[in-house]
Amino acid sequence: MEFVKLVGPFGVFFIMFALGLNLNIKRFLRVFSKPKNFIIGLLCQTVVLPLIGLLVIYYFPMDKEFQIGIFLLLIMPSAAMSNYATRIADGNVPLSICLTSICALFSFLTVPLYLNFFSEFLYNQSFDLQLFTFSLKTFLFITLPVFIGIYIREKFGSFVKKYTFTLDRLAFIIFLIIVFIAIYTEKDNLISYFDDVGMTMSLILAMVFLSSFIITQIFVDDIKSKRAIRIEALLQNGAMGFVVGALIFSEVQYLVPITIYALLQYCFLLFYLGNMKIKS
Repeated sequence: MEFVKLVGPFGVFFIMFALGLNLNIKRFLRVFSKPKNFIIGLLCQTVVLPLIGLLVIYYFPMDKEFQIGIFLLLIMPSAAMSNYATRIADGNVPLSICLTSICALFSFLTVPLYLNFFSEFLYNQSFDLQLFTFSLKTFLFITLPVFIGIYIREKFGSFVKKYTFTLDRLAFIIFLIIVFIAIYTEKDNLISYFDDVGMTMSLILAMVFLSSFIITQIFVDDIKSKRAIRIEALLQNGAMGFVVGALIFSEVQYLVPITIYALLQYCFLLFYLGNMKIKS
């Protein structure tokens, strides 16, 4: 837990900086020229996922710490690796990047507001959130590096393009380091934690994918955008969840759902990619 608190924010800073390096103003303009798919993807990420969290918390009895961890996970922006996964799936990469970046850019507002809502109206206990301070920290470690990445790409486009792939992989490695060190520090308790919420997190994964699948089947026309929105919904920013959780709470139980989801989401993604049909 101490490692995540001390090193995690800097790791997340680099991950979000690498995300910013992938952003291109022309890509934004292209996506926003026909905003329907972007709006649907944004609603999946910012409305449908938190609602799934609330439904699971309401209908499945569990410790308060696990409830908060689940909700915290589902109000995170999507993982930066969703852009790479969308590229592998031959999805709409500009749409994926725009969804990831917009959610990340505004997370310094959305995350504390969601947490404040949860603590006041659902948890019946206020977190020591210090809304302005927490928003400022989130801005500095999540939103600011995205802006820096965008600026550097605009100023040094050819150099950045040459090393984008390497930086993306490095960001993924940093994410894995954060996750696996957090897991290692709690290795003795991991099996019992999985017994507590493993099935619940598997159910959440299935609900997230099924809901995004149904919504995109109904409202999105082209296959590539469907794939992008589904992957965006599926892959949550576990590294950011770890850091935000560690900044607020001292007990590791709050991070257990994030740990298990972070492990399972890529297994689920591989299953999706392996069984993806040409016209799905």
